[in-house]
Amino acid sequence: MTLPDRTAKDQIIAVTRRNKEVLAVMSWELYEGLLETLEVLSDPELMQQLRTAVEDVKAGRTYSLSDAYERLGL
Repeated sequence: MTLPDRTAKDQIIAVTRRNKEVLAVMSWELYEGLLETLEVLSDPELMQQLRTAVEDVKAGRTYSLSDAYERLGL
């Protein structure tokens, strides 16, 4: 199996030197996803919005898709 095939399934391959991990090989898609996640996690305002949204869902403060469309005037 080729390296691109092995990493296509969101696998991360560790490259070692003297039994110590020194590199990670992963698919570009997984790499981009990790960068986007880091960007979100490093944005305090966005993280607060995410926390608020999770609290809203837990408290049942949600709308159906049709209600959301109606509220948006779509």
